[in-house]
Amino acid sequence: MSIKHDTYGFVKNSGRGPAGSVMLEFVLAFPVILTLILACMQFAHMWTARQMVRYAAFCAARAALVCENDVRRYQSVGQQAAEQVCAWIVLGKNAGEQDKQVPGWGVIPGSGAVKRKTKVKMEQIGRWNVKATVTHDFALVFPLVGPMIGWGTDPWARSQRYLEQHADATGNIGAGDMVKWPHVRFTETAVLTKPYVTLPKMGLPAKGW
Repeated sequence: MSIKHDTYGFVKNSGRGPAGSVMLEFVLAFPVILTLILACMQFAHMWTARQMVRYAAFCAARAALVCENDVRRYQSVGQQAAEQVCAWIVLGKNAGEQDKQVPGWGVIPGSGAVKRKTKVKMEQIGRWNVKATVTHDFALVFPLVGPMIGWGTDPWARSQRYLEQHADATGNIGAGDMVKWPHVRFTETAVLTKPYVTLPKMGLPAKGW
């Protein structure tokens, strides 16, 4: 096999080497592989968030168990309990929304929108059962796959485009052309049974004690 050289003695590239095919394969395969990696990360993030929303529903129902039979009181304590759980997965805030603080730990970054994005509906079923339904709008923060998943949920059909403007590290919202995230809505329900009755209903403390 003869080897061709140029005027200066260097070997000429005939264009039939493996370098070109390797580069072409990389160009074609890399976007697909990157999308799959981001999709795995986004779905894992969503699964964790859904478990947190489910736990928030449990906490809301559990908080209502210690209340007297007052649905209005149920709503208040249930909302607060759900917000305490969902504050760890919420992201984004508008002007005037303050991040939540954990005593002895500090501020939870980006948790200012937890009240706006978390809705709780408390119900009393019969005499002994409490039902909590928690709805939370979760931000899809991973690029490329987040908008794809958000578009697949078709929020336009409900006239609700779940877009949250991103605040910078100082809490400033800034201009309207900053990054916005699509959102997906999770709804979880928990029903708990009261294992006891409150002392006034039991007639305690009894006379003479």
